[in-house]
Amino acid sequence: MVLHYRKTGQGMPLIILHGLYGSADNWMSIARRLSERCEIIVPDMRNHGHSPHHPVHTYPEMCADVVELMDALHLEKCALMGHSMGGKTAIHIAATVPQRISRMIVADIAPVNYASLTEYSPAALEHLNLLHVLLNTDLSLFSKREDIEQYWTADIPDAATRRFLLKNLQRSDNSFIWRLHLQAIARNLPHILNGFDEERFRNMQLPMPALFLKGGKSPYLQPEMTPAIQQLFPQAQIAVIPDAGHWLHAEQPKLFVQAVEKFMS
Repeated sequence: MVLHYRKTGQGMPLIILHGLYGSADNWMSIARRLSERCEIIVPDMRNHGHSPHHPVHTYPEMCADVVELMDALHLEKCALMGHSMGGKTAIHIAATVPQRISRMIVADIAPVNYASLTEYSPAALEHLNLLHVLLNTDLSLFSKREDIEQYWTADIPDAATRRFLLKNLQRSDNSFIWRLHLQAIARNLPHILNGFDEERFRNMQLPMPALFLKGGKSPYLQPEMTPAIQQLFPQAQIAVIPDAGHWLHAEQPKLFVQAVEKFMS
């Protein structure tokens, strides 16, 4: 699949992979901060942003999409950073073509099977609720983003989450359409949340330096996951971004960029 992407800066190429419901646009402020030392490439993942829609949304396919983008850009080797869904995609890429990845940055996700997330955990229920609200919003009834946000208030009480989701709307005539392929995401949600074949990676060791960044208040990267990280990435470093949840790059952008710059240098 040919992914849409944005690019800025010069230097060592660094590809940034966004998470679920995200897009390249969400990462451009971080990209600009890193662009003094790196050429930053930020694709829209399949079924997100301006990239094509497809009924299949699994990690092998997302991995293949990014490798295809690397080939199209003639990138023999690059650094790779991914957040959440993008982080798991980055790990799959590193395991598939390790010779093409110089170093890895994984934001708030671990190389483990998050099966518990599909067993009615708070995280799974939150995703199911968001998708239910989005799928049941009749966009033809609205001409202003403010009205859609107001409509969501009861079911999505967090204002930051509502504003984040609104970025996935594209104006069409007097109303809006989704850039997200919501039906595909909903069908593939169990794989997106789990999405890690521990058996495949059990005896694998990847040679590149790796930095795992945890949001200090996030439940996604726990201390008991450290052995799995160190088994797969023997050179792994783990750092905590304080006072940040799962969207650590948005909540603490200055600390996030500092950690990335230190690792990249």
